[in-house]
Amino acid sequence: MVANVSETIYNLTDAFWLGRLGPEAIAAPSISWPIIFLFISISAGFAVSGVSLVSQYTGAGLPDKANKSAGQLLFILLSTSLVASIVGFPFAGDILALMGASQVIQTTTTPYLQVMFLALPFMFFHFGFRATLRGYGDTKTPMILTIASSVLDTALDPFFVFGWGPIPQMGVVGAALTTLMTRGLVAIIGMYLLFSGRLGVKLRLSDMKPDFSWMKRITSIGVPSSIGLSGTALGFVVLMSLVSIEDRILPGEGVLLAAYGIGFRLINFINIVLWGGVSAISTMVGQNLGANQDNRAGEIAKKLLGSFFLLSLTGCVIIFFLRVPLYQVFISDPAVLSAGSEFITLFVWSVPFFTVFRMASGVFEGAGNTRPSMILSLIRLWGLRTLLAYVFYYFFGMGAAGIWTGMTIGNLGAAALSVAWLSRGTWKQRVIEEKLRIERPQPSLPT
Repeated sequence: MVANVSETIYNLTDAFWLGRLGPEAIAAPSISWPIIFLFISISAGFAVSGVSLVSQYTGAGLPDKANKSAGQLLFILLSTSLVASIVGFPFAGDILALMGASQVIQTTTTPYLQVMFLALPFMFFHFGFRATLRGYGDTKTPMILTIASSVLDTALDPFFVFGWGPIPQMGVVGAALTTLMTRGLVAIIGMYLLFSGRLGVKLRLSDMKPDFSWMKRITSIGVPSSIGLSGTALGFVVLMSLVSIEDRILPGEGVLLAAYGIGFRLINFINIVLWGGVSAISTMVGQNLGANQDNRAGEIAKKLLGSFFLLSLTGCVIIFFLRVPLYQVFISDPAVLSAGSEFITLFVWSVPFFTVFRMASGVFEGAGNTRPSMILSLIRLWGLRTLLAYVFYYFFGMGAAGIWTGMTIGNLGAAALSVAWLSRGTWKQRVIEEKLRIERPQPSLPT
């Protein structure tokens, strides 16, 4: 949670500085994020494999196989990230045009998105690093590196955005460049720590040598999760296209995109609690299943779902009543404030139900049973959220309110389906075949 606090503060600070440049500047990261998330979903899906295998091998007392799982995971992530970066960079402008972005938004955002594509390998590695250490039960080290990265990113932002000191003014590109530099630095440090053995994890180059039997095992767990996350990400891209279309109707470029972008960052304050809960629940479920503690894993799932729902609801109440003052911290444009207030009013109450959905997915991921997460994610984004947003927008002519309403109903429906599936208990199966290694004391020999 502390790591996510620092990430969220960085994102809010990023919006604060870009808000000084106008709505179209805030629109750049807002419309770019679903695109980057579409590529990152590949790494996040495979990272689920890392958490499942590393945590269960750790629970079973088999550290060598846990290390091998981590090494193969990192090889897959680094390979796929390079391909994604090479493919995405030259087509950044074309992607934005397909999303319905206006010419002004395309001009502002294309160089920003290109730099973010260059940062993809470092982002992929960050997911693998966090997944590996989560599997071992170490969330403190990723927290420290995430905080360091966010603090450095936040400190450098104004220098590159506004051109302070000897650094030339770069605008929105400067914000992307600081992300590239800080993520790269963290990736180098993380790689050193994994190979140095300082964290209890000690990878060897041989662990990263392609082993197709291990890669097949990782992909069998990770591919369903990647499909689910990619489907989710693609749904976000489609929804952002709808927001871009409505944005071009409103007076002023980037008004609705800025309102959505700031609101999304504010809601991330609530999700700080959620992502901490997902980290905890997937590791705890995985290690307990690895140790054949099925009933205990079930108790963990039940208690954490209820607790984090209430925590998320508390955050929503605070955001709702402070929505206008919070928006005013970032921008004073009346049109953005009005659109943002409507977004928060209609959407924020569905966030606790998204918390239930995502925590339930964390249970499936910790168990290595990723197909339910994939199916539920696709239903949420396509069968409910995206479909309803388009229906309310086009058939009922509700404008932006229709988009937010469709998103809200999607979260409510996904939560109900997740709880129903989780209650079946079919997820309580290990994905490792090895038996739990138990050290037994040797009997004393008679003297």
